[in-house]
Amino acid sequence: MFKKATCILLTIILITSFVTFQATAQEQNIVVKIDGEVVEFPDAKPFIDEQSRTLCPIRFIAENLGAEVLWNNEDKTVSIKKDDTDILLKIGDNTAVVNGVEKTFDTYPQIFEDRTYVPLRFISETLEMDVDWNGETKTVIITTPEKLAELSTEEHFDRYLTAMEKNKGFRGAVLVAKEGEILFNKGYGYANYEEKIKNTPDTLFAIGSITKQFTAMAIMQLYEKGLLDLEDAVSKYLPDVIEGDNITIRHLLTHTSGLVNYTDFLLEMVEAPEDTSIDFVLGLFKDEPLIFEPGTQWQYSNSGYVLLGYIVEKVSGVSYDEYLKENIFKPLEMNNTGTYYDKMEEDYAIGYMGITELTPVHEDEIVLKIAYGAGNILSTVNDLYKWDRALQTEKLVKKETLDMIFDIQEKMPESDMYTFDGYGFGWFIENNPELGKIVSHGGNTLSYSAQLSKYVDKDITIIITTNAGSYVLGPVEETLVDILMGNSYELPESLVEIELDAEVLKEYTGIYEYTKGFNIVITESEGQLYAQLPGQVKAEIYPKSQTEFFYKVIDAKITFNTDDNGKITGLVFEQGNTILETTRVGDAPQREIADIDKEIYEKYVGEYEIENIGIITVSVEDEKLYARLTGQVKLEILPMSETEFFYKDIQAEIDFVVANDGTVKGLVLKQEGLMFMAKKI
Repeated sequence: MFKKATCILLTIILITSFVTFQATAQEQNIVVKIDGEVVEFPDAKPFIDEQSRTLCPIRFIAENLGAEVLWNNEDKTVSIKKDDTDILLKIGDNTAVVNGVEKTFDTYPQIFEDRTYVPLRFISETLEMDVDWNGETKTVIITTPEKLAELSTEEHFDRYLTAMEKNKGFRGAVLVAKEGEILFNKGYGYANYEEKIKNTPDTLFAIGSITKQFTAMAIMQLYEKGLLDLEDAVSKYLPDVIEGDNITIRHLLTHTSGLVNYTDFLLEMVEAPEDTSIDFVLGLFKDEPLIFEPGTQWQYSNSGYVLLGYIVEKVSGVSYDEYLKENIFKPLEMNNTGTYYDKMEEDYAIGYMGITELTPVHEDEIVLKIAYGAGNILSTVNDLYKWDRALQTEKLVKKETLDMIFDIQEKMPESDMYTFDGYGFGWFIENNPELGKIVSHGGNTLSYSAQLSKYVDKDITIIITTNAGSYVLGPVEETLVDILMGNSYELPESLVEIELDAEVLKEYTGIYEYTKGFNIVITESEGQLYAQLPGQVKAEIYPKSQTEFFYKVIDAKITFNTDDNGKITGLVFEQGNTILETTRVGDAPQREIADIDKEIYEKYVGEYEIENIGIITVSVEDEKLYARLTGQVKLEILPMSETEFFYKDIQAEIDFVVANDGTVKGLVLKQEGLMFMAKKI
């Protein structure tokens, strides 16, 4: 079975200390191309140093770009003049003066065999060239602004997405259309990395919550036929749902029902449920107290759309799968689209987690089985485009009904997490001052991410399907729109790990506070740095420079801030549009594992109740002790003494309370500066 795929990415790397160096550069046959033409180097050759940095002699690069290069031996400076651009760099300084403006780099120009070498980033930022690196062919690819201006829109799309595949682990399919014409339609990465099966526009992906668009359409078709009313009480179709007399179909469509989100309960399950029937899923939430009075608040709820799918079955007299097939998929000739139960025997893309290191995820099978009307459809970008075009017509419902679907039915509370103005029936709605009305919905499962957006006023459609779990697609969509509108855009940076000594890594360890009670903890173990956000397991981070670190499992990075003396004062965590700026407030806790008799673990086994919070279940498996809080997965805890334990993967501790006679009375959970008492029950 495929375990892991590692993309080796070689490109711009930053250094911080060398002024000159004497190293042995092995012949590596690196090729440099400018606008497709190979650059000849008479003596000094490009090479890759010990830290995987690609270094090039600046004179030959600059002269091949039409620049004049002058070396001043007295003050050890290099001046470069190209058209209206004047550049001055000095050996020993990490700055370059470009047209009188000083630019700072995390690297220094270097002297090797009497030639001045610079990293690729210097070429891109001072000479304003597009620079890329192909690690397979060991080719530096430099593209001039003049050449970029000649690229078509389709070539720009491909250029950007190819860089995303290489540098950010993007894998999936993308379709961009405008005014009924497909402008771009291509797959990237692999549907199956083990067998090297590539993604294409016809590859089948799970689309997660984009399913809600189809569930809402089914309801509106039945509404249009007079078979149900949006103000019908849920109790009419499911008599025993809690407060079903007060919850309407409209509430379910707009996420205003107050029903608890059943997917939250899945975390409490130690093992995957054998029963995946609709009755089992309904049983997870139908008796749970409402979280607010129906119609008074907005809160996203998968439970509401599972219930809507159930209502489709009750009203139509056929299964949810069959209804969609006969009333939506077949009429639109969406032949490659269906629910998981309809498509489970077909070849669809294997889902993976990770960015530069990939791990296949098979647990999505359970997720898809119990998602029902909330998220169990599989489709292709080609089929989803048929769906998009049908929504411009009255093939499925009348225009009046479509207007209801795409109108704001419920305003959404303001949030830093999204820019939506409201929710229609199965669609988020945004009124963008520049792009006009946008209706969209994303979808995420454990190992698939998808996005379908309609820019209504400009008749632009963007469809993205991926076999990448938790992939942040918002920035990808935004860049595609920028390209389509003729705006400038940036290519993603390459992620290349450099080596830092373990003693240097320890300087980054500590507790970094975002807000009170919300800390990011950085720890080091055996030469590896780890970052841990509240409530999450710790994850490895890798140095890109002296201050920049990146994750390999998610598309996120951490940048450490320093004062004038080089002392670390804080860090900035970035993932998508989420930016957390923190201040270092203390040292990371140091814990050592005590050597104790494993038989002691047995007396701690049992349930411990924290009043108004939940129950901690302590268990032993294979001579390891585990603790699981209600609503969370079980995690291993390790001994610091016979009664004091710490979590292996999160920043928390458990102290067991033991009476003089050896009886275990309870425990104390310590986390984020808080203490919770739990009595053994």
